[in-house]
Amino acid sequence: MDRKAIERIFSEERLEPYVKHHGGDFENAVKHYKSNIKISEAFYPLLSILEVGLRNNIHGQLERRFNDKNWFENPEFIKLVTRFQVDKITEARNAILREKKEISTGKIISELSFGFWTSLLDSKFEPSLWKNIRFAFPNCPKNNRKRKTMSKKFNGIRKLRNRIFHHEPISWNLAALLNYENEMIEGINWLDKDLISWSHDLINTKEIIMNSKTLIR
Repeated sequence: MDRKAIERIFSEERLEPYVKHHGGDFENAVKHYKSNIKISEAFYPLLSILEVGLRNNIHGQLERRFNDKNWFENPEFIKLVTRFQVDKITEARNAILREKKEISTGKIISELSFGFWTSLLDSKFEPSLWKNIRFAFPNCPKNNRKRKTMSKKFNGIRKLRNRIFHHEPISWNLAALLNYENEMIEGINWLDKDLISWSHDLINTKEIIMNSKTLIR
């Protein structure tokens, strides 16, 4: 494809940061853009395992806390949370109904956004929910199993996840990308001691990142 066609399909505005990063070298900018796609793709297994594992582990703990598999509808839970969480639950329910599917516990849990789950790690819930949610991280050393630590880690990962899922650039800093990989691996390990070894054959993030090291400084 020639430059005009590439800029028409992907837009000059989207490509501009890459062109600037490479001092106007359009060929390297396009290579970098492609690498960004490959790196984003490589993070998917880690993000998928972490997000699904996090929500199911928290779900299990809140089911125990309220003695109710539909804890997200439980009046005691509703009293504790903010409008943000209530709205997210409503959005999840409406999304299921729009697809003309029957509402079930599992469908609600899977439909709730990653932002909903990480919001339950907010400081507001330290006195009420954290004492139960902390057990969602059974393999985390006790000295690290702090609400603030979990909130910082999983919200940081959420921000990267959102950039990836919105097709935004993430590949400006090699060390930062490798750090994100380490953060995700540690987070997954905290959810279950065997989860990383189980998913080993799915994870090639570091290899993909290192293949792009000539483009990423």
